[in-house]
Amino acid sequence: GTLTEPNKEYFQVNLTTSQNGNSDNTATVVDFGANGTVQYDTKSNFDSSNDAYLLDSSSGVYLISFSIAIASNNDINVETLKDAAAQVEVATNGSTYAALFGQGYRAQDSGGTVAGSAVLGGTYIYKATTGTTKVRLVGEGDTAGSVSFDIKKAISDNTLDITLTGTATYLSIVRIA
Repeated sequence: GTLTEPNKEYFQVNLTTSQNGNSDNTATVVDFGANGTVQYDTKSNFDSSNDAYLLDSSSGVYLISFSIAIASNNDINVETLKDAAAQVEVATNGSTYAALFGQGYRAQDSGGTVAGSAVLGGTYIYKATTGTTKVRLVGEGDTAGSVSFDIKKAISDNTLDITLTGTATYLSIVRIA
């Protein structure tokens, strides 16, 4: 017999151009619409104008994963990142977003030493309850001296001496039930 998978749904979007100059200490939606490339979208549900993915099922169970690289906007020799945070947000009505899950990183130590960058990631199982649920990724950086922060596309963009170029900022959604 032939196995068919009518409910197969998976989505991934990768940041392909770094999103630079974001306002310090301000939650910023990752602009995948202008700065990203959709790698997979089996249901064609990516809303590029809102940088969000519309879940295809009102009762599906989804595995949502993300990674985001946040860096101070300063010269690499004058690093200023104190804190970094990221969260996946959902809008069950399609437009009003609320935090679902995320991560934070405190880069500044008790002596005031700050870092240059952080990469945060996570995975969560989510049960959809409406047919209008959208999912998006948000990042925030808090820098010393209110310098802007960047959301970086690749591992090497977030470091001084690393040559690895893998995607550092992405959002993946897979329907698992």
